[in-house]
Amino acid sequence: MVRFKESSFLKFFVEHRTSANIIMLLMIIIGLLSIGKLNKQFFPDFDVEVVAVTIDWPGATAEEIDKNIIQLLEPELRPISGVKKVSSKSVEGLGRTQVEFQYGYDMQKGRTDIETAVSRINFPEKSKKPRIIVGEFFDTVTRIVLSGKVSLSELRIKSKNLKELLLNSGVDKVDILGLPKEEILIEIPQLETAKLKLSFNQIANLIKSETQDVSGGSYADGSLRVRTEGEKRLVDSFKKLELKSSSSGGRVLLEDLAKITYSIEKGSILKVVDGNPAVELWVRRSKTSDAIEVSKNVENVISSSQSLLGNNIKIETYNTAAELIQERISLLVKNGLSGLCIVLAVLFLFLSRNTAIWVALGIPIAFLATFAVMLVTGQSINMISLFGLIMALGIVVDDAIVVGEHTSYLKTKRKLDSSQAPVVAASRMSMPVISAMLTTVAAFIPLFMVKGVIGEIIAAIPWVVCAVLVASLIECFLVLPAHLAHFDNKNNLPGKFRSWFDNKFIYFQEGLFRKFVKLTFNYRYVTFMVAIGMFIVSVGMMSGGRVLFSFFPTPEADIIIANFKMHSGTKKTNTLEMLNNIEIGLEKTSKQFSYSKNLVKFKMSTIGDRTSFSNDAGPSPIGSDLLGSMVVELKTADKRKVRTKEFIKAWKDNIQSVAGLDKLTIRAPSGGPPGRDLDVRFQGEKLENLKKASDELIQIARTIPGVTSLSDNLEFGVQERILSLNNKGQSLGLSISEIGEQVRSAINGVVISEFPKADEEVAVRLKLIKNEKQTDMINDLRIITNIGTSFKLEEIITISEEVPFASINRKNGFREVTISGDLFPQLMNTSQARQFLLQNGLPEIAKKYNLNYRFDGKDLEQKETFADMKIGSIVGLMLIYFILAWVFKSWSRPLTIMIMIPFAFIGAVLGHYILGLTMSILSMFALLALAGIVVNNSIILVSTIERRFDDLLNDTENSFNDQNIINEAIISGVVDRLRPVLLTSLTTIGGLSALMFEKSLQAQFLIPMAATIVFGLGVTALLVLIIVPSMMGISNDLSNFMKSLKEGNRR
Repeated sequence: MVRFKESSFLKFFVEHRTSANIIMLLMIIIGLLSIGKLNKQFFPDFDVEVVAVTIDWPGATAEEIDKNIIQLLEPELRPISGVKKVSSKSVEGLGRTQVEFQYGYDMQKGRTDIETAVSRINFPEKSKKPRIIVGEFFDTVTRIVLSGKVSLSELRIKSKNLKELLLNSGVDKVDILGLPKEEILIEIPQLETAKLKLSFNQIANLIKSETQDVSGGSYADGSLRVRTEGEKRLVDSFKKLELKSSSSGGRVLLEDLAKITYSIEKGSILKVVDGNPAVELWVRRSKTSDAIEVSKNVENVISSSQSLLGNNIKIETYNTAAELIQERISLLVKNGLSGLCIVLAVLFLFLSRNTAIWVALGIPIAFLATFAVMLVTGQSINMISLFGLIMALGIVVDDAIVVGEHTSYLKTKRKLDSSQAPVVAASRMSMPVISAMLTTVAAFIPLFMVKGVIGEIIAAIPWVVCAVLVASLIECFLVLPAHLAHFDNKNNLPGKFRSWFDNKFIYFQEGLFRKFVKLTFNYRYVTFMVAIGMFIVSVGMMSGGRVLFSFFPTPEADIIIANFKMHSGTKKTNTLEMLNNIEIGLEKTSKQFSYSKNLVKFKMSTIGDRTSFSNDAGPSPIGSDLLGSMVVELKTADKRKVRTKEFIKAWKDNIQSVAGLDKLTIRAPSGGPPGRDLDVRFQGEKLENLKKASDELIQIARTIPGVTSLSDNLEFGVQERILSLNNKGQSLGLSISEIGEQVRSAINGVVISEFPKADEEVAVRLKLIKNEKQTDMINDLRIITNIGTSFKLEEIITISEEVPFASINRKNGFREVTISGDLFPQLMNTSQARQFLLQNGLPEIAKKYNLNYRFDGKDLEQKETFADMKIGSIVGLMLIYFILAWVFKSWSRPLTIMIMIPFAFIGAVLGHYILGLTMSILSMFALLALAGIVVNNSIILVSTIERRFDDLLNDTENSFNDQNIINEAIISGVVDRLRPVLLTSLTTIGGLSALMFEKSLQAQFLIPMAATIVFGLGVTALLVLIIVPSMMGISNDLSNFMKSLKEGNRR
């Protein structure tokens, strides 16, 4: 009688089923407690290893800031330990340097090092104190817009009240946009300054001395202090300031020669909705907050705030994340439930009712335990983690299927009783199943090693799948055997369908399938070469463009942004006219698609700046009369018949341009990793050469099929007049810097003081009266010398004109221009566009202007991701090999199993081709998961073949080298494994098939992942059953050949 090995550890849980049930209940309880605490959001959170240094220098040009601030700052920051790259941007009045650290670097240390470096620099006297801010992750919850036929002052009060309510409700961050800064404006005619024989700066100093609080010291042993109160905060208090007095008693008050008003800063960025002033509240959450809960709090605040705002103010929201999150989570949950039904159907089709029930019970148990692991590891419920759970639907039952199916085999074929069969099955399958789990984890190693934003987004999949595998392992060895042993109804005879199906399946298995396996095994070299041929064809389909590749496709956007810029010298009226034309074009486009009702949900214009939804887009310090934009929100993609690209094209065609328009771009911001599809950088020192090279490259890039929204970030600003001293000015001993200060003070004004008002600072500004500041009157400005004499500006200086650049960008010490655009993946992907530019003049342009060039954006992200995956894949393959070598105690046997990994590519390419899908980085990630599943099937198959060889060897007394026994063991092992291989493959296919055929646009970017696994597993399930035995046969042939050679040499 054959004795079967039994694990005493596993036997304990079968004999003491209470222990098994305690483990099951613990997994259920911790899962139920965890699921409610998991945050819900669209994409996973990701850390921001960035520190920003911002320095204001009012009135300074971009060129001045670049030369006098950024060029001092960058050399001090770049050598800091852990710095990955340093990028800077100079615009009028502000310089900003962003330091990105290596992934995982200690950001507190990084900030301290930057503060130390900044403290060593002597910045220009008129510049303000540097602001150093550590980047934090904040995710948009919604954007609230207040608008109406009311004053900006009223909107200011109402928006700040609403902000306080939102913060008190649990919102982490609220920024108010479109609210111009207030200031007390003192305007003085230059004739009056000449009479007083005082320059603007001197008048400013006089006012400043009269309006500052000054400490008068202390006395009485410090118990009393004296302070002179001079600070003024009201317009009326400034009017009575005395500027000059005479010995006869006459006084010159500020109101006698100046106009003093409460105003808003020049160059303020304004928001407009339906022609009315508007204010936007940008509501965001931190990493620890749940997007759905925060959104509910916001909704409650809004619903209760209408009475506070009054009837004249309209409140609207757009870009609300919770709506999309709810829709997409519901969509994936629906697909998950559909997949679960298919998995259950497959289980009940192939297994007995009792076994199927207990195997199926492992799904919710393992999933609940997974939620606990997700909570501990900081994961959330999002599109990526939910996909990981759907992917795991089929994988989670694989272990239980192997144990459950082998239990049935032992009871029916080996006639073991119900209490012994589960223990023997679990003991026998423990090593193959554990090794299969370890190899699957090893297959996911490359995903763990991908760094950066892509890595943080995709990390949810390996974490979720590995957690499910561990939970499944615990359930199938400690819980399942006890249930199979104690809840087996021995008197329960199989039903008619079960008997019919089992008989038909055994007939097919032992008849047609056995003949097919024999045929492929006997012609194993042909079989192997056919598989190699299929693999070569698959590679050819990818390289030949039959199956396209796009790095990271994202769901269709509902937000559209139109940004435009006017040529330098264009009047503000033209800018406003262009903004009006954009709105008229929008109305025409809406009517054009009238069959899709209420297509446009929301629209808002911005005067003075572009609109950007990038989290790292720094706010412009000063608005420009040359810039304008409009943001539009359409109905959710699934609720409209019009596609976003179609709407953008029609809108652009319906916009009538006006005189002075420089560029107009209309695009939909995409979710997921940052960076544009097309992103080329030129680096050099001469801005003129960078601009010429950029213009030439844009002309070439326009010929790329499907390219849209092409632009560069090196733009001309407002026309400047350059002043230089003439002979008379030099003979008077005047300095150009002194004249420059007086001109700047007269035109831009002098900030005398700033005082706090609520959470803002109000500036007191002295400047030339408005009607004397026109550019054609600059010659008449009067310059006051140190001795009080005055001259017209045209008498002492020479004026020339030029158009400077509005902004200057630097990266790692070099000035840089970025040429970026969007691509249509069905026509051309990022890699193809890169190759197109390289072949059509990019290197020649760089050489012509003595510039360096590089690719950034998604091209760089793709390059870095593939580099990480390459290293991870090597590590993963080595781990798989060592695990298999340990399990099978052989150096050659792992190669027989691992040969199946590249063949998974065949099904993946076939699936994309049949369904017309574009392969993406997500498809590549799914291939890694597929590799783990394929190896699992191969491990169990090889283990079964080896066990069948042992059984045949025990049943006969033939020697180990008997070829007939080896061949029979291989064929019988494959035939025996048909049911479990089909089961494990069909459950995984079933779990993902519902998602693969999902029509919703919100799930389209996940479908290639599903197709990769479904088609890949469908093909490899068949190939495993013929390639693995063929490889074992070929390996045996080689072994016999080597032995014959050795024997021949001995003779």
